[in-house]
Amino acid sequence: MSMAKDMSKPKGIKRSLRSSLLLWVFLGVFAVIFLIPFLYAIYTSFIEHQYVDKIAPLSGFTLENYEAVFGLNVGRWVFNSAFVAGTILIGNLIVNTMAAYALAKIKFRGRTAIFFIIIAMMMVPYQVVLIPLYLMMVDLNWLNTYMSLIVPFFFQGFLVFLMRQFFMTFPDDLLDAAKIDGLSTAGAFFRIVLPNSKIALATQAIFSFAGTWNFMTWGQTFINDPDMFILPVGLNTLKNRSYTIPGHTMAGVVVMTIPLIIIFLFLQKYFVQGVVTTGTKE
Repeated sequence: MSMAKDMSKPKGIKRSLRSSLLLWVFLGVFAVIFLIPFLYAIYTSFIEHQYVDKIAPLSGFTLENYEAVFGLNVGRWVFNSAFVAGTILIGNLIVNTMAAYALAKIKFRGRTAIFFIIIAMMMVPYQVVLIPLYLMMVDLNWLNTYMSLIVPFFFQGFLVFLMRQFFMTFPDDLLDAAKIDGLSTAGAFFRIVLPNSKIALATQAIFSFAGTWNFMTWGQTFINDPDMFILPVGLNTLKNRSYTIPGHTMAGVVVMTIPLIIIFLFLQKYFVQGVVTTGTKE
């Protein structure tokens, strides 16, 4: 009987290896499919116009498309995007994190109602609030300023929800021990909770930066001064100007995508762990 068990083990191992191999092949095929558009953009950005949608010879590769892109005001647009995205990121890490902690760990009247209001806000399409926000920016005289692109987005309902779900899993015993040691609520938050929330904070940072870096709609609505354009808006003017030259447009796409890839690669281990841990409750 023991020999039968021993013989069944190699079969089980082979079956497991076969399943793992099929899974990796399946994931690899989908990874290639999703990478094709970006690889096509990179390829097109390095070839001359006459070789678009063709296999270009070595002599057909050029940097002229990138020279055309950087010949515009791209440096200013990159700075604007980096400043706006970075400032909103810092604001989100402060405002959303503190709001989420209060909703998760501090008991006060109306806490549940506030949380459900935030959930309801997540269901409202941004097109609905676009005109009211624009009228507010006009009243505040904030059009064509950084304030119009930054201040309305310091608070983001989804990120509050994400952080709240993480803080719900934070052990209450640690907070009780901190109170016994004489720490206030704020002291426990800054000295105990935040140092143990790096995964959730990194996940929030990726979502925040990716969302604000691609601020196309808001940038077009609140800004019409070319010197104040953020990168997506500026590159959109390039597309309208060079629609007959796909290489210029694709070079702009690559320039706009590279910072997101760098941020994700830098924080990906925290991002994967954060997706797994946030939203679970022990």
